[in-house]
Amino acid sequence: MLTQAQPSTNPRLVKEADALVEAGYRVEVLCSEHADWAGETDRELLASRRWPCTYVGGEHALARQWQRVRHKAARALAPVLRSQAVLQAAAGRHVRELAKAAAARPADLYIARHPGALAAAGLAARKHNARLGYDAEDFESGHAALGADGGDADSRQQDRTAAALEQAWLPCCDYITAGSPAIAEAYAERFGIAQPAPILNVFPLRDRPARLRSVAAGALRLYWFSQTIGPDRGLQEIVRAIGLIPECDIELHLRGQWASGFREELNDLYSSLHIPLNRLVHHAPAPPDEMVRLAAEFDVGLALEQPVSLNRKLCLTNKLFTYMLAGNAIIATATPGQQPVLRTIGPAAISYQHGDIATVAAALKRWHDDREALARARQCSWQWGIDRYNWDMEKKRFLNIVEQALSPGAQAAMNVEAAARA
Repeated sequence: MLTQAQPSTNPRLVKEADALVEAGYRVEVLCSEHADWAGETDRELLASRRWPCTYVGGEHALARQWQRVRHKAARALAPVLRSQAVLQAAAGRHVRELAKAAAARPADLYIARHPGALAAAGLAARKHNARLGYDAEDFESGHAALGADGGDADSRQQDRTAAALEQAWLPCCDYITAGSPAIAEAYAERFGIAQPAPILNVFPLRDRPARLRSVAAGALRLYWFSQTIGPDRGLQEIVRAIGLIPECDIELHLRGQWASGFREELNDLYSSLHIPLNRLVHHAPAPPDEMVRLAAEFDVGLALEQPVSLNRKLCLTNKLFTYMLAGNAIIATATPGQQPVLRTIGPAAISYQHGDIATVAAALKRWHDDREALARARQCSWQWGIDRYNWDMEKKRFLNIVEQALSPGAQAAMNVEAAARA
């Protein structure tokens, strides 16, 4: 399994690797370092895993410097030189090292996530006449900002690089999965491939508390988590909604690393709305295995995807499913990616259109004032986690896809013509 991220920043990879080992496969993960804070959480996570994880690139200062220079030069050259070598170097600092490490490890199946890792896995699969899988957790060529300006030039070029790599290697894949039905549909439409199989970002039932925590009196406690706490995540909307109901005692709890300057921006917004700053509470990042248990300490989970990019509109992040297993009531934006699940879970969630803070404020006031209504929403959310949205059920679909890809009768997609084009 190849990723351009680290295990503790990629819960989906961890769940899939665990599921494969439990099913009897031998698994190794190849990854690259990209977040300093994740080093300790990686060590905690990997200590309990039955699969090895190897970090590639950045072994010493000179190598890291060379990789940065190579990556920067490739990004500058990618608009005019569309060779695979340039595109791969432009897709990430350690893609070439991923490719070398994967090629040195014979396997029956190489599974990639992220476009650069897809190219690295594809080269290894071609060398060893192996099968190739790709997990499109995001719509990788849709990260640039939407709007009149179309985002900054660098983001647009990164999207073009991702699209070029995926266009070359997707036809070589023996299976493709996607993080949401909306992402699966977008891949099929953009690249003219069979629609990928959606595999949801759900979590194992073992991660949940033994019982649903009862509703407590006092402040209504809201919860949001991500790797980075920053702009364009919907947090300002929540704060403004809280400002509309000053009579309610509402705490906003945020878990993650602050983006530069954003903590000060939120503090200023709190002050301008005359909301006490002690109602904004920060929590440090934590390992993926702890996310459900930590969320269970709160009343309402926030899934606030903003329509700032095509990927953000289509994605279906692990927040919604974390909150269900934790037994949180949910407030979520009605994006194309999230809306089908929100319609399904009904009274467990309140959905709203981006910018409609009046609807958010009304939901918060109701759950603040009527704790029985809050308890009903939380119970409904908890039940959906048991009945449908959990990894115990979803991993069966994933393992079946892998089994079919590896079966002797399966038609390998790594045909000569597609491999030659890539």
